[in-house]
Amino acid sequence: MRDVMACGARSGGAVMMAYPRGATVILVSYLLERLVYYGLFGGAVFYMQRMLGFTSSSATTVKAIMEGLVYLAPIAGAILADVYLGKARTVFLMCCGYTVGAAIFTLSSVTPIMASFSTSKFTGVFGMLALGVCAGLMKAVYSSLGADQFKVPEQREQQKRFFYAFYWVINAGAFAGLFITAQIRDSVQCFGDDCYFLSYIIMAGLMVVSTVIFAAGRSQYKEGPPDKMIIRAVRCIAHAVTKTWDKDRKPVQHWLDRAQDKFDSQLLLDVKVTLRVLLLFCTFPLFWALFYQTSTGMIFQAKRLDGMVGSYRIPPEMSSTANPLLILALIPLFDFVVYPLLTRVGVLTKTTSRMIAGMCFTIIAFLVYALVNMSVEQTFIPPEQARIHVYNALPCQMVVEVPFVKTGQLSVESGGQVVLPGLTVTHGDEVEAKVTASCLAPDMRQVRVRVLGAHETTLLVTSTGVLALPPTLEYIKDEDAETKVRVLAPAHNELNVTLTYDTILHNFQLLEGKTEFQRISPQEYKVMVEEVEVGEAAVYQDGVYDIVITTTDVFLFPMTAPANVHMLWLLPQYVLITIGEVLFSVSGMDFAYSQAPMAMKSSLQAANLFTITAGLWLFAGLTSLSSATGAFKHRASHEAFFYACLMSVNTIIFFMLIKRYNKNSPVDPGKESKMTSEACERDQQQLASHDNPAFVMERSV
Repeated sequence: MRDVMACGARSGGAVMMAYPRGATVILVSYLLERLVYYGLFGGAVFYMQRMLGFTSSSATTVKAIMEGLVYLAPIAGAILADVYLGKARTVFLMCCGYTVGAAIFTLSSVTPIMASFSTSKFTGVFGMLALGVCAGLMKAVYSSLGADQFKVPEQREQQKRFFYAFYWVINAGAFAGLFITAQIRDSVQCFGDDCYFLSYIIMAGLMVVSTVIFAAGRSQYKEGPPDKMIIRAVRCIAHAVTKTWDKDRKPVQHWLDRAQDKFDSQLLLDVKVTLRVLLLFCTFPLFWALFYQTSTGMIFQAKRLDGMVGSYRIPPEMSSTANPLLILALIPLFDFVVYPLLTRVGVLTKTTSRMIAGMCFTIIAFLVYALVNMSVEQTFIPPEQARIHVYNALPCQMVVEVPFVKTGQLSVESGGQVVLPGLTVTHGDEVEAKVTASCLAPDMRQVRVRVLGAHETTLLVTSTGVLALPPTLEYIKDEDAETKVRVLAPAHNELNVTLTYDTILHNFQLLEGKTEFQRISPQEYKVMVEEVEVGEAAVYQDGVYDIVITTTDVFLFPMTAPANVHMLWLLPQYVLITIGEVLFSVSGMDFAYSQAPMAMKSSLQAANLFTITAGLWLFAGLTSLSSATGAFKHRASHEAFFYACLMSVNTIIFFMLIKRYNKNSPVDPGKESKMTSEACERDQQQLASHDNPAFVMERSV
């Protein structure tokens, strides 16, 4: 960075010139591309789970691996553009492939033409893979091509403004894409279920528009010179490693010095400095593994919360839009207000201290995340106890009495329910329940109730008698936070019951007066018996319900009620983790950029994207491991505390590495390259391509 400032001083200052048309076209095209990307990927875990037959853990794993490929591909994309095709041609070809992938992914949502779940699953995963790889290959190229449109140093200030605009475009596109797909999915039904097809076909169409806009501006684009530094650096390292095994090797101060016979000293110095910075990058993946929870774990957490605002229900996947919205507000707030104030008091003036503060904010965010999870997690029945759940489907009040219950007699209103306190199974596997009600015949007032440790037994009282259902574990909420519903009709041995909402139909076939539990979407359903409407049942996300049909009425009993915690309680953790992102990610990459030699800055940008890939795959591995072992099953709070502990250890390691880095200067200033006028001009050209905060900050929202 010292050399860059020196060049700027010799250039005589910046001169305002007309804003390049090519940069404007690139911004508009990239806005649409980001909208499409987040529109398709943002709610992909829900889509894979509900429409493609994945479980929540497998959907999370697949999405993490896919997005890991997206952040691995930029290395190949940068080589492809800089060495072979050129930037504009690479972006255009990838946009075409992106469009094809989006179309294939959309096709998987047309359930009538899909022969089976396997066909839909293959089509969806293949389409996601195609569009994801194409998006990754052009990720690094898009931003550097935009920066190439400015003449440096005359337009250096405009170039900086372009970077801010480029980053704003990323988050604006993310918010718009997530918002549009969530709203359409939640309000429109097609093919008998939530309509993913409509939102996805809109996204595919917008990608066509993005490609056309980019192609229309190709005559306006200016490209920087090819940069083969990544390839030369890899060859240098490989040659040094090979020479290490030579029998006649000579002692050297640094193992890279063995490549002096083939590579110049300046390249060796650049590679040494880069490797020291890359060592610090080893602590980055865990941050991204935690941050990725904003688009996976925190969305599943939102499914368990109350999203009602008046008569409007906030779709759970919309909760992740808080991050891009907060980013849009926090970036200028920190840049123009927070950092200047902190500088005045001498706090967080160094980028490394800001990075450590960002890690600490992330730890706090996960502690809050864990506490919110604890507030909605279900309490299970201990193995040595059993529970009896009593439903009153009578048209009058009743009194229920069960031996060994300390509270004695319990009064239950018509349509009400009561949970009897835990019974120890040492009293036997059956207890006698007595029910008293004015509208119940005397010979129907007693029943033997079978109980089982850790299980819940339902005692249903209707005008036809008292029915004790077998003990069950179905009182446990669905692991994927779906709504579970069972239909009971004691007066009928066999019956066809249908729950309808708009075009959504859920069929229940009763045998011996009851059905098995089914997982359905939360809606206000009409209850149809043999195609005749007999009542209504409003079921909510993450609840377990029994719908009881009598000869005169329909009752809805929450076997396990959904959590009574509002979705707005997610806001504190999103604010904290977004502050952590601003402090850690922006400051961290600024540190890496300023410390690296000019010739290796592009290599470090690609390495930054690779840390995101490593973080996503780390998260996928940890998720697969916890799923296989069941370590955190129904206990997301334990998982959050575990991640907070990992991040705490990671922060300590990073702090120690920073102290070592600051203690041992990576480069002797006297050995740094002395820039000539020609070298200065070359580096200015490189700066136009690589001094790009937007490129640095591109990440999964």
